[in-house]
Amino acid sequence: MNSISTLNQNRIFQAQQNTAQHSIEKHAQFASLMQDALNPKPTTTDPDLVMPVSLNTNYEEISEQAKAYYERALENAKEYVNPDLDERSQAIQLYQETTIGIMDMPIEVEIEQHEINEALLFGSLGIDFLKYKELGVRIEMLDLMEQDINNSTELLASDKEKLIAVIDEKRSMLEMQREEMLSGTYIEEEQEHRKALQKRFDSIDFSK
Repeated sequence: MNSISTLNQNRIFQAQQNTAQHSIEKHAQFASLMQDALNPKPTTTDPDLVMPVSLNTNYEEISEQAKAYYERALENAKEYVNPDLDERSQAIQLYQETTIGIMDMPIEVEIEQHEINEALLFGSLGIDFLKYKELGVRIEMLDLMEQDINNSTELLASDKEKLIAVIDEKRSMLEMQREEMLSGTYIEEEQEHRKALQKRFDSIDFSK
């Protein structure tokens, strides 16, 4: 290989590296802007006064689509509840099955009129806006279920704590996936949510 060919190859390689680096920087900048917009910094820095994210949820801003899918998940979950159990056990089983449904059920989302510019911005960076929105709907559904669990009169305080711990795990996973989409590192994988969640719930002792 002569020196001219080597020089040309080096230039091509350098151009590819520059393009890749530019793409990474664009994703990082976009992710930073989105995170600042979606997660405004609290006005106080005292850790004793900052409430957990789950307690700061504005339920009035939850989308109608998330509410509709949540109601569907609840209805589907009722089919798995054993009617021979006592009310408390039925409630535990209902929210276990609802959690599985929220993570497992198919969800179809659309780009609404006010989301067109946002969708175009996502598309310019190769980010699947519909998938990003779908993950957000699932997070909202988990928020709604947490509210119902907290308001339940059948569940003990310990039951609520254990169920919400699982919700927090699933919500954190979904939020991480959204962050990975913004940073350009997300890889979609097939997951057996029912099997994994059933194993997780089986590990919880609700008798204590």
